[in-house]
Amino acid sequence: MAVDSQALTFLLARCRTGDRGAWDALVDLYWERLYGYALRATRNEALAGDLVQETFLRIVQRFGRYNDYGKFEAWMFRILLNLIRDQGRMKSLHPVPLTIARNGEHSLGVIDGLPGKSAAPSEPLELKENVDRLFDAMEQLSDMEKHVLFLRHFSDMPFKEIARMLNCPLGTVLARAHRALGKLRVLMEVSHETI
Repeated sequence: MAVDSQALTFLLARCRTGDRGAWDALVDLYWERLYGYALRATRNEALAGDLVQETFLRIVQRFGRYNDYGKFEAWMFRILLNLIRDQGRMKSLHPVPLTIARNGEHSLGVIDGLPGKSAAPSEPLELKENVDRLFDAMEQLSDMEKHVLFLRHFSDMPFKEIARMLNCPLGTVLARAHRALGKLRVLMEVSHETI
């Protein structure tokens, strides 16, 4: 979800004045996207939450030195990406559950069901198997391919912003995304055939 640049600029200006409500609004605005990215990158709920909290802490600490040139989202995601890299936790011992608590009052689901539709008894198990196969396949991608896919498909970041954040040409990011999706497709087909 893209945020209106003028509204974001205004919100950031309010944050600069120390407006606590503006900081709360900024966290509310980005928490879910950052958490979704961190969760998919680490596959660990507690670690993902800690990394997002650390990201916001670093934003607060470094905000005085940040110059807003329309690159806030890229800067914010770069901080999170660096924290994930520092942790060295692209693999986790804990698989992603189907519904994940976000911050107490909200929840984030891998796939939300349609209202009024009840799942067949086998659907949750099939869904979990498919999610597990997807994450197993993603583990076979390079770190850069994983980051591009997570940012684009799980954090809804435009390719232009991903390129800016990763400091790569747009064409390189597009090629990595295309190559990664092709690899995933093959890996998912192979794993499906072996079941």
